[in-house]
Amino acid sequence: MRLLVGMGVLFLLRFGWWFIASSPVGFAPLFWLLTLSLGFALLHIGYEWYHYVNVREPVASHATSRLTVDVLTTACPGEPLAMIEQTLRAMKAIRYPHTDYLCDEGNNPYLQALCSELNIVYVTRQLKVNAKAGNINNALQGATGDLCVVLDPDHVPTPDFLEHVLPYFADPTVGFVQVVQSYGNQSEGLVALGAAQQTYYFYGPLMMGMNAYGTVQAIGANCTFRRAALDSIGGHAAGLTEDMHTAMRMHAKGWKSVYVPRVLSKGLVPSSLAAYYSQQLKWSRGAFDLLLRVYPRLFAHFSWRQRLHYLLLPLYFLSGVITLIDLAIPIASLVLYQFPWHIPIREFMVYALPLVGLIFLIRHYAQQWLREPHETGLHITGGFLRVGTWWVYAIGFCYALLRIKVPYIPTPKEGKIENEWKLSLPNILVAFISIGAAVYGVSISSTNATKMMAGFAVTNAIILLIVVLMGQHALLRFLNAKAAALFGRNLHQRVSHFSASLTSVLETAVRRYSLVIATVLVVSAAFSDVVVSRRHSMLKQRQAEKWIHTGGDDVHFGLMLPNQDTIQTLTSQEVDQSMLPATSPSRIVAINLSTINSSGLPVILIQSLLHRHTVPLLTWHVNAGDTLPSTLIAHQLKQIEGMVMLRPMLSAHSASAYRREWQLLVGRIQNAGGTNAAWIWSPPQPDSLIQYFPGARYTNWIAADYRHQNVREICGATSPYQKMRLQISSRIELHEKPVVLFAAPDLHQQSAAQSKIIRSACAEIKAVVYQSSILSQTRRKRRRLLANVHDTGSKKTTHLKNLELTQSPVF
Repeated sequence: MRLLVGMGVLFLLRFGWWFIASSPVGFAPLFWLLTLSLGFALLHIGYEWYHYVNVREPVASHATSRLTVDVLTTACPGEPLAMIEQTLRAMKAIRYPHTDYLCDEGNNPYLQALCSELNIVYVTRQLKVNAKAGNINNALQGATGDLCVVLDPDHVPTPDFLEHVLPYFADPTVGFVQVVQSYGNQSEGLVALGAAQQTYYFYGPLMMGMNAYGTVQAIGANCTFRRAALDSIGGHAAGLTEDMHTAMRMHAKGWKSVYVPRVLSKGLVPSSLAAYYSQQLKWSRGAFDLLLRVYPRLFAHFSWRQRLHYLLLPLYFLSGVITLIDLAIPIASLVLYQFPWHIPIREFMVYALPLVGLIFLIRHYAQQWLREPHETGLHITGGFLRVGTWWVYAIGFCYALLRIKVPYIPTPKEGKIENEWKLSLPNILVAFISIGAAVYGVSISSTNATKMMAGFAVTNAIILLIVVLMGQHALLRFLNAKAAALFGRNLHQRVSHFSASLTSVLETAVRRYSLVIATVLVVSAAFSDVVVSRRHSMLKQRQAEKWIHTGGDDVHFGLMLPNQDTIQTLTSQEVDQSMLPATSPSRIVAINLSTINSSGLPVILIQSLLHRHTVPLLTWHVNAGDTLPSTLIAHQLKQIEGMVMLRPMLSAHSASAYRREWQLLVGRIQNAGGTNAAWIWSPPQPDSLIQYFPGARYTNWIAADYRHQNVREICGATSPYQKMRLQISSRIELHEKPVVLFAAPDLHQQSAAQSKIIRSACAEIKAVVYQSSILSQTRRKRRRLLANVHDTGSKKTTHLKNLELTQSPVF
């Protein structure tokens, strides 16, 4: 197990390193909520593994000592009398000499007579305070045993109960000994099955691991206490979770605890939603109260392992808040068109799936420490029931924060036979909201990200509706009867037998070949890391060579010429001075063409720009009815050695017609082999980007034309560009596209400062193209400088030529 957990920790670190390195931040509020949920899940896994690596079965002492023992159980009004009588008769049947007590809160004449018949001490009280703890403490005032056993009235002990417990009290520092809490009514329904499944690991490897850490938890039933230990803390501690409170105080006093992993009694698990929810609300409210108000007072008296234990154990009930987050994120994402994580799905699967596989492997390997054969399996019913209890746990958490009291009511022991629709309303409501959000999101956008979120929402809805069905007992009986009529009454037995056989084979294979499976996972993960690393290297290389397609990490600068004739008089020095800062990674020259006719692209013009080590950006208008020679253009692009940016300006009578025309134009050229062109999309309606966007496949860049403003103004909070940014950020396919900005020059700000503004305020902008006034200003300044040179002589000439070569009016 330790080797498996060691591999699991490596996989956890691998996933965490990748997650942080991938910079996955999407929409910040959803990102942090989803990251909190992920962190909680990993914390829960780590908590389990922490116990698995030190599973320990205690060794009983051979020393013999005759300790006197009191065995106590309780009774409350409304609990089945037959159930209590069964427990009382089983108590009397315990072989080791002892004294039995019934602590009756209801002054029931039948129980009083029964105790008289069985020679059981009957105890009642007038002042009923501190619920179960007060009831037990009241009886202990008259009890004189060295030890006292506390049983719930639904737990039937075996005759040899004390024989397996007493040897551990040979150590005088042991304060209490806990045994397994097992159940015998899992078959009563799906709620009972799910509630029982949730306890299997706790009473198996988790409590056995607590033996090693000195953190064994006292449970309300089947726990044997040393009277001296109880008396040292003033008796049973009061509260909704009096058992946990008592254990905390005893550990703080330095008493040891032991867990005996033996099934020495059988009890009843809640079999209805009403009983189960009532129990869980009481436990969650009580556990959070101990964490918030008792734990800080006892913190200094705990060992460091006990500090960790009592900090993490109550957080199990925080799963209600976390589940609420998990349910809300897909809904909010689909409604707001915002996504929490921006990460490649394939990479996520590469790093997450091996971790999930190892988690599954470790959990199933740990099933060798489950206490009874029927406890093995996937425990899906218990998992679903836990998800469906989110609102109960969340209420318990809020009640603890607000100090709202929850009455101590014993868990009902008889399941209701009717349907429980009212208690299912929270899950029904959230399920239909999730389905509605999925339908709405897919109807607005059918991207992969939207479909994935819709899938999560629908999955959540299915789980919640399954939990709803689990609570409809009459309906399930009706369906079972119908199934029996259609397929035969032994269908359920056949399915159960097949499931048990399959589970047995699976568990045997997992335990036998666990190391082999884990090794395969490790090798696969290592191979995946190499593949992903090479892929990243290739992407970086392609990004360096073909930034035009992706935008890259740098800000690129360019110059817009008024017409294609200007290129003939454009000198390399003017390019260097007028538009390009010294650190710019590339040069862009944008030219407005009147049109593209049957001769295709202006190849000579493009070649001329490429020879000047610049990237051509060609803009032209496509009028309705124009027919472009797509095959010729693709052939010309293949002949050009370099990248070209193309910006056709289309017009259409509707958004759908516009998208269709753009897709036809780009698609034909791409299909004909014109792949060295990056397509710049200028939204015809800046306030309707989503409606006009032709699709990620047909677009490389989004153009933002704000030539009347400079970079500082455009990136300002009140700029009209902010509305366009809001639309871009609302859709992941738009958000992934770089933006080329057509802007006015800022003669008072250096390019480094402008780059800094863009990186901090408008990170999606990856290129800035300045209007041609820069070139005109540069040429006017050149003429003034040359005139001054002519007037001042040769000395001044040398100085001004140096000035001309080292300064730029913009950069």
